[in-house]
Amino acid sequence: MVFGPALETLATSEASVFGPTSFREYVTRHDLEAGPRTPRYISVDALAELAPELREADVMVLRTGSAPDGRGTGFLLVESPEGVEEFFLCDESAFAGVPSERLSMADDERLESFDLLPSRSETSLVNLGLASGALAEALSLDRSGALSPPATGRSTFTFELRPRRDCPETVTHRNGQVEIDTLFAERRDGERTLFILEAKTGPRASLAKHKLVYPVLALAERVPPAVPIVPVYLRCRDGDERVTFEVAECTLPDPRASIPGIDDLEVTRTSVIGLER
Repeated sequence: MVFGPALETLATSEASVFGPTSFREYVTRHDLEAGPRTPRYISVDALAELAPELREADVMVLRTGSAPDGRGTGFLLVESPEGVEEFFLCDESAFAGVPSERLSMADDERLESFDLLPSRSETSLVNLGLASGALAEALSLDRSGALSPPATGRSTFTFELRPRRDCPETVTHRNGQVEIDTLFAERRDGERTLFILEAKTGPRASLAKHKLVYPVLALAERVPPAVPIVPVYLRCRDGDERVTFEVAECTLPDPRASIPGIDDLEVTRTSVIGLER
């Protein structure tokens, strides 16, 4: 078990957090076999990807950018007394029983190009959600129909994070890569609002909360105080005759006022839009 030594240290200490420390140095120090792919262990997108020993101990792993000593990638472990599910958005909990609204793409010439592809990538599905008006409908935007092309990107960011809401001290995410799937600004109820969206494709599963929290923390200081920041989780399921967009709008305490915990992210509203061909 790769995380065995760290879990032993955590269990015998009064602290609820282990680290941050260099994953490379940790593996070397304990003579562990972890293979060449560090992200497999410390960069977790879904609950199913979390190491079994961490799931059993109700402990979450978080990547923290460059290691404090500058060698390799840093990570930390944080206990979750209420269950490690606190660190994930679970699709079944969010979307089960939510009625589906129907939209049609059959008569919209602007969407023809999306129907020519034998299979659609995650990016194509997000763009289809924007171009078809599905996301405008799901998020109750002032402007209906097609939305402007979004911003997207990947860069390195330094910011403070709180591993769990009741952790008294913050941790520095230092020069670490953060990917921003989709970023766009639109008006809702007359108020200009910034939406930060993380998309996944395929059957219902789960999303690690930090996949939305990290982009918010990375960008927050650049966003004017008067502009609300809304994190959104999008699950796209592409069928033969129908594309389903499951949209979970989330809330997170404003990091421009105080640093929230990763587990502070909560779903506040869900919508399911079925786009039929």
